Amino acid sequence: MSLIEAQRAFIAEIAADDETGSSSLGMKIYRGAYRERLAAALAVSFERTRRWIGAAMFDLAAAHYILSNPPQSWTLDAYGADFPAALETLFAQDPEVAELAWLEWHMPQAFAARDLPELTPADLAAAELCETDWERLRFTMAAGFAAREVHHDCTALWHALREVAADGFAVAATKPATLIVWRRGLSPHFRVLDCDEFAALGRLAAGQTFGETAALAGEQDIARFGGWFAQWLSEGLFSAVRL
Repeated sequence: MSLIEAQRAFIAEIAADDETGSSSLGMKIYRGAYRERLAAALAVSFERTRRWIGAAMFDLAAAHYILSNPPQSWTLDAYGADFPAALETLFAQDPEVAELAWLEWHMPQAFAARDLPELTPADLAAAELCETDWERLRFTMAAGFAAREVHHDCTALWHALREVAADGFAVAATKPATLIVWRRGLSPHFRVLDCDEFAALGRLAAGQTFGETAALAGEQDIARFGGWFAQWLSEGLFSAVRL
């Protein structure tokens, strides 16, 4: 057996389910320690989610995830990236679970994101942009920017679960909205945007120009778009512009 074949066999045996026997007592012990380490990493990354669904249910979900999602990175810090998506399937009848887990994952990811400068109103004023320039502007989003659609008040749930289990807390269903996460300075932030506001911000995040986005807002909504844009700047949602 070649080295690569031995390595693949070793990984396959570690990741196998419990019905697959171990080749040795040492491998059995190693497999158990391997899973415990991954489960502990998930419990640390999703502390609030664990409080919300309970330790027993969380441990079952973690065991399922570990068997179906072997680590793909050298660091355990990256291991939970797909856990919210797994929870979306496992807790299809309780969709707030995946929404909470997504927020819980992306807040520290934003904190650890690569440093980027913050675009300020003063920066735009100093650029002395003409009307044609504004039409061609494209924006780079702030460090750690991420977004997903939500249907529950998962931000209230996030706060309720900060230190203790939220016994008796009733998470409220909401109209479809978009939850965004980003970092400003050294602090990660989140905010919920209604569909209209994120439709505009999402276009800029996707690379559309300022002119294209303003045109899609329409003449009747241009004032509202201007108000949103001023708020986005004040919140530090952009890091740079380019023509």
